Amino acid sequence: MAFDKSEVEKVAQLARLHMSESDVDEVAARITDILALIDQMQSVDTESVEPLAHPLDMTQRLRPDAAT
Repeated sequence: MAFDKSEVEKVAQLARLHMSESDVDEVAARITDILALIDQMQSVDTESVEPLAHPLDMTQRLRPDAAT
């Protein structure tokens, strides 16, 4: 999915941002790269991967909840 200059200019106008032509070109290229990365991540098959609830899978030792 490509994000072209006209879309960047439209979003900039809606956000009331002033952007130079070189900024528009750079932002369009960066957004296109980001969207390509998202497409790549979406295409990964994760059906056999079990969701990870907590990375360390440890219980937290907490102090008693008492007013001192």
